[in-house]
Amino acid sequence: MEPSRTRDPRPATERSRALIVEDGFQRGSLAAARALSKAGWQVGIGSPREGFASSSRSTSAWHRVPSPEVDGDAFVAAVRNAVEVGGYDVVFGAGDGEVLALSAGRDELGATFPYGPHEDVVRAFDKVELAAAAERAGLAVPGPARPEDAPVVVKPRRTTVHDPEGGPLRLRAAVAQTADEARARVEYLESIGAEPLVQQFVEGDLVAYVAVTDRDSHVLSAVQQRSEAIWPNRSGGTVRARTEPVDEALAAGVGALLADLDWFGIAQAQFQQAPGREPMLIDFNGRFYGSMALALSAGPNLPAIWAALATNRPLPEIEPARDGVRYHWLESDLRRVVKERRGLVGSLRYAIGSRHGLWDREDPGPAAIHVKRLAGRALRRPSANGSKR
Repeated sequence: MEPSRTRDPRPATERSRALIVEDGFQRGSLAAARALSKAGWQVGIGSPREGFASSSRSTSAWHRVPSPEVDGDAFVAAVRNAVEVGGYDVVFGAGDGEVLALSAGRDELGATFPYGPHEDVVRAFDKVELAAAAERAGLAVPGPARPEDAPVVVKPRRTTVHDPEGGPLRLRAAVAQTADEARARVEYLESIGAEPLVQQFVEGDLVAYVAVTDRDSHVLSAVQQRSEAIWPNRSGGTVRARTEPVDEALAAGVGALLADLDWFGIAQAQFQQAPGREPMLIDFNGRFYGSMALALSAGPNLPAIWAALATNRPLPEIEPARDGVRYHWLESDLRRVVKERRGLVGSLRYAIGSRHGLWDREDPGPAAIHVKRLAGRALRRPSANGSKR
């Protein structure tokens, strides 16, 4: 399968090459592509359809790669073909499904897969195994709960599954406010073959410790951030965030967790921290993640460090992270404004001087793709009488 488009005519020998495999609309993929390109890598994107990263000036080729949840064998074969066509040295997965499928098929890729042994990757992406490792590392984790204990968090043990009737699904944790909501969510996850977990709901700030480790699981660079707004409320993603000084106790705990997992590469450990209480680990992203543009704007080029380690190339300069750098997911914040019917001025004010996941005046393509996507959704949305606009 030939790439759908290429932009860079230079021969492969002139630059190191990285392929990022994703679903087409990941802000983390875009941030990683921009960071790798800045460090001198030539970046290709593999996805079922063109999207954010493939429209960026930082990428030079797009390859059609099907979703791993639909057909794992076809996915690995398409990635292998992209590697052969593009001459890539390293292959990154940008979602849990991509990482796990690439890990299982790593011997067939023809390029470096930048992780530790497959069994360690599987263990880190398994929320039950992760919680056990976190407790061994001295980190607090939410306890088990019942639907009757609502509000509770209902999450899948693994985040990807293939629904025979609806295709690939990327599952998220959800906060159930009532016992009926919790039971309904449990029943839904079971109906699509996912194993549901019910946990205590923890109030507080969303704090993330982001690190990149070497093959001995030693942290080489780290950034800590604290969310100032999430959307949807209580269970959504980071809308506004700011970097802050690294909490040494938290860093020690995450370092012990990464050592227990024999982790190699990038890792984002997410915590919920109530005022005056110790942070509780609620999630682990062993891949590029949504708000990664913040960590990159704060200083260290984490994807470039990881790529260099994986391919035994010289490390780029590891800059210390700067505190007080802001991140804004403007598109999601504006959805909150519309839903709550307040806060527009504050949202626009926060946008000024913040790092954004999509918008970059020197690289406007991804934001333009997003605007077209939103416009298409609006045109397809049924009107009040059931017709389409």
